[in-house]
Amino acid sequence: MTALLLVVSACATTPSPQPKLPIEAPEIVWQSHLKQMQALAEWQATLVIYGQDRGQKFKLRLLWVQQGERYQIKIKDFMGRTVAVLEGRPGDVSLKTSKGQHYRGDNADQLIEELLNLPIHISGMRYWLLGVPAPESSYQLLQLSADGLAVEIEQQGWRLNYMAYEQQSGQSLPRQAEFSIGDVSLRAKISQWQLPSVESSTS
Repeated sequence: MTALLLVVSACATTPSPQPKLPIEAPEIVWQSHLKQMQALAEWQATLVIYGQDRGQKFKLRLLWVQQGERYQIKIKDFMGRTVAVLEGRPGDVSLKTSKGQHYRGDNADQLIEELLNLPIHISGMRYWLLGVPAPESSYQLLQLSADGLAVEIEQQGWRLNYMAYEQQSGQSLPRQAEFSIGDVSLRAKISQWQLPSVESSTS
């Protein structure tokens, strides 16, 4: 009788196995991530860009602040000195240099290409830095990781490759990425992200 009670007691206290939670497919995770990133109105990134344009190498430090359609990009040299500040919104862009020069135009890409000889696609980079394609045009290629994050994107003639991500305010954001088109190659290392947390709308 005692042995029987022990067996019954052991069976009663043995926990039943927990059902395994279903793993979401990468495409499902990606669609949710894409929607969140493309809708992200405010963010700030500190990054270094190692670039090569037609055989000429350069290195830039950027502080990019995005607030809705408005942005401010501080461009610094390798010593950390601000050489120019680009501010704008679609159709209205201004660039101020450390020498006191002030320029205005309606195309940010054209402005920094002509004045600073920098091949940076501003309208695309706003989204590409976040690891997603720009919503205003289609993309030709999208390769996802098992985690549902972009590994490679082709859009507007540019090839975007993402090597590393980090978690920030509940989101997966790129830490290292490469952007290339023709003879232009840009390698970005993002050292700091700031964006609104899930609980707060301010950073």
